[in-house]
Amino acid sequence: MFSLYDYFWFFLIYSFLGWCLEVCFCTVDTGKLVNRGFLNGPVCPIYGFGMSAVLAVLTPVQSSTLALFLGGMVLASVLELAGGWALKKLFHTTWWDYSDQPFNLGGYICLKFSLAWGVCIVAVMRGIQPLVHRLVQALNSTPGRALAVVAGVALLCDIVVTVQALIRLDRDLGAISDVARLLRDGSDAVSERLGTAALRVDAQVDERRPAAEARLDIARAEMLDRRNYVARRLMRAFPQMKNHRYEAAMEQLKDWLKEKKG
Repeated sequence: MFSLYDYFWFFLIYSFLGWCLEVCFCTVDTGKLVNRGFLNGPVCPIYGFGMSAVLAVLTPVQSSTLALFLGGMVLASVLELAGGWALKKLFHTTWWDYSDQPFNLGGYICLKFSLAWGVCIVAVMRGIQPLVHRLVQALNSTPGRALAVVAGVALLCDIVVTVQALIRLDRDLGAISDVARLLRDGSDAVSERLGTAALRVDAQVDERRPAAEARLDIARAEMLDRRNYVARRLMRAFPQMKNHRYEAAMEQLKDWLKEKKG
């Protein structure tokens, strides 16, 4: 049986290895080097949680390749499903979407990747876990514990910074959406009226438009500011990210990012 200290290091190590896998996959797929992690540091916590769960549940049956494959496939799929659902509920965003894949469930998981997770977990348990286990045993020392404290504090700070950035992103998207709605509602009001009434409404809209457009320009500048690096990085790392409350504002922001990059 593994101790909590062992699981902590398993979590960190596999989070890092998962980040390496994601970066390599995206680099090959897009031809660009992208920090694919949810956090700013070189970690993908979902891989750490996944392998910790695999070690906790499947270690007793690791001698059976079939049990490892089926169990790993189920555990990884459940974790991916739960993670995608939680991110949507907490931050109103979808980070990945398998809707175009056959045999998908809500776009969160699909059969192809579930099978791939099963194969990967068998390979990891057979080839990588023995090496990782020896490394964790070597870290069971005073310097290792000190390093664990530093790594834990750094991870916690990274989580706080990322969550704050996501909350700010949601707020800014709401502001962009409000301004866009103000401009749109004014135009709709003009189109629905005729004659003198239309002229009066049109004049009111013209008076409000410069202020609304100025607010939109300010929002654009703030979103592209260096201080919003985390939000911009996440949107580049997850180009399929969708905000279900402010979908149009999210697409507007993506266009701004493309313009700046171009």
